[in-house]
Amino acid sequence: MSETEERNIEGPWDFGDFTIVCSRLPQPELKASFWPVYQESFGPLRVLAAARQVLTEEEFTAELEDPRVWKYVALDKRGELAGLTTLTNDLSTMPWISPEYFEYRYPEQWKRGAVFYCGVSLVRPDMRRYPVFARMMTCLAQRVAALDGVFAVDMCGYNDQERSLARVSERILNRVANFEVRAVDVQTYYVARATGSGSREAS
Repeated sequence: MSETEERNIEGPWDFGDFTIVCSRLPQPELKASFWPVYQESFGPLRVLAAARQVLTEEEFTAELEDPRVWKYVALDKRGELAGLTTLTNDLSTMPWISPEYFEYRYPEQWKRGAVFYCGVSLVRPDMRRYPVFARMMTCLAQRVAALDGVFAVDMCGYNDQERSLARVSERILNRVANFEVRAVDVQTYYVARATGSGSREAS
């Protein structure tokens, strides 16, 4: 890999109004600034999605401290924290998914350590007028594309259908390289609500 190619993967990236840096080093100090933003961004999903979408404070901190996780951090012009996206190619760091699922379906990429998973992505409210999210996604897409890898992420129905995050992410990824984006699984929650006061015995 050339020096230019390595710089494209590792950064830093200067976008004028903000800069993005990337590191796998444990960064627990990020929690103080990003935990309130995470709560503000993801908290509403507690009542919008049946599956748990919000990490606990301990889980959030663990992701920041884990050296197997890349932290893409956006900094504003003053050097203050503006955005965060996490990425890993060690899917055991994501306790809510099945690594075996991805190992079975993408064996060639799995053997090369080229199956990646996005953990959290958030942007400070006052920085959302800038393309911080799009640029963080572009930076991590460069890492995946460099290895001809697989990039996976999960999202609830609200984020997928109401906020169109899958379509937005697909457009961003395909500005970097050719990515075939498709849903690979879905989980449906059913509710049986009793509507009568009496019970019916089987005849």
